[in-house]
Amino acid sequence: MLGRSNQNKERPAPRRSHSSTSLKLPQLWEVPSLETVNKMMQMAKKDEGIMVEQFWSVEGQNRLLSLQVKADNEGDPAWSLSMTDLAENKLMWQHRTSDTGLIHSLIVAESTGQVTAVSTPLESRQMGASITLGVGPEDAEPVKQETKIFRPKNENFVEEKEAVLQGDINKVQLPNVMQSIQMGRLTGRLAVRSEGRGVDVYFDDGEPVHASDGVDTGAEVIIDMMSLNSGKFRFIPDERTVERTIDRRLDGLIMEAVTLVDQSAFLEREGLTMEAYLICKNPNITFEEYSEIISKGPPVDDMLQRVIFKDIGEFKTLLDLLRSKPLKRSEWVPIIFNLVTLNLVSISDKPPTSRKTAQLGEMAQVDFKTLEQVLKPLMRYETGILTYPAFQYFVAQECFRYELCGMPLSVLVFSMKKGTDGGAADALAAREIMAVIGAVKRPIDMIGHFQMFDYAMVLPNTGTRSAAVFAQKIHEAVGSAKFSNDTMNQHIVMCFGIAGIPENCRSMGQLLSAASEAKKHAESSMSPVVLYQNLQIQG
Repeated sequence: MLGRSNQNKERPAPRRSHSSTSLKLPQLWEVPSLETVNKMMQMAKKDEGIMVEQFWSVEGQNRLLSLQVKADNEGDPAWSLSMTDLAENKLMWQHRTSDTGLIHSLIVAESTGQVTAVSTPLESRQMGASITLGVGPEDAEPVKQETKIFRPKNENFVEEKEAVLQGDINKVQLPNVMQSIQMGRLTGRLAVRSEGRGVDVYFDDGEPVHASDGVDTGAEVIIDMMSLNSGKFRFIPDERTVERTIDRRLDGLIMEAVTLVDQSAFLEREGLTMEAYLICKNPNITFEEYSEIISKGPPVDDMLQRVIFKDIGEFKTLLDLLRSKPLKRSEWVPIIFNLVTLNLVSISDKPPTSRKTAQLGEMAQVDFKTLEQVLKPLMRYETGILTYPAFQYFVAQECFRYELCGMPLSVLVFSMKKGTDGGAADALAAREIMAVIGAVKRPIDMIGHFQMFDYAMVLPNTGTRSAAVFAQKIHEAVGSAKFSNDTMNQHIVMCFGIAGIPENCRSMGQLLSAASEAKKHAESSMSPVVLYQNLQIQG
């Protein structure tokens, strides 16, 4: 398992801080053994005045634990146990003893949650300021852990410099990781990779200064990122950026993220997914009735809430809502939470029956299979999608539509490469993935080949942020789909570049070039989805 420090494996050597006041042992993903506790005391006694530190995380618990020991001339070695979780950092207990068996029993009990040890008072001068969360005092060098290269399925996690912290988000939550970085006053880049998401957060002296996920930048990216419950994280020290998009302290961002996590969990329990339908319970509600009900809920952006409620209409899927109103997660989650808890909107996996029947009646009048045959000659047999010239023709039609009607459009250029060797996905894998995309796209969205080895989609009447929502939906759909063994074994990695008219350019040639350039950036960065305007801002 990634990031675990397994027994019978050679561990990295302990690291001493620059100030020579602490000695840090490699992080563990299990409760330290009695042998480890004995070794800590031996190290402390061998070099009096040095704080020996060991930190670990227990599977299934959202907290980090840190055991520290220091030997001095005032009696038995001084031990302390500290803990951090989503809400707080605190000292659990302090003891002076040479009985390592007692210490081991206490940390096992504390790790399993069976008992809390009683504190034994120690003067603060005896323990100093080294009671931390897996990181030392502000001048300490970060712990060097075992670093493994990993490339999860459908994830473009590139190995760069050696990471000082890394692991699974479902074992150690991101707020805990970021608090550790803050407590250690570390400088560097936190790289987070989840299905369809890639985030870079740059820290300077323990505080975040810039964050980007390829679509957005700033504090909202961090708040959204902290709600992830799966994926990988790595902290690479000493990487810096001149960008400054965050001017808020991490503590405030974490508190805001806690509320967002709670609201998201509630909506998920109610059945909210991208495909779920948001159904207005009273389509004929008056403005006065709406205002009276809304006044009973927690404060949110009232104007935006009205716009979303109006856009839902009788019913709409969450994906369609976000494509028409491309909002950040921190914007739409509190509003949908409000509308559901105030009984204005319900969540269902099916549309209202009467409306669905009417739609089916309309569709029965048209033979769509016959219409689909018209496109057959324009498609590549092995992939089942448009040839590059045919794709360009449909892009040109949408560009003409923009010139005549002012209707915006976006183009997604994406690559599909094997995670095993970086080569292009074979025809079978491409065909199976195109079938998945075909099931989630709109009938008006056209998909085809792009140049020699890439692929592309044109999304009519769609802005670039809405296109980014759709690209992330493709990632989720492909990640959860069932493929043949030949496709599964290739571990396909997808990277998307997005550009739009009139947001980025005015001509078809510029549009295709901009989307292709954004795709190249996505392939070389942590973000699998990159908007062209972000490249312009960074440039």
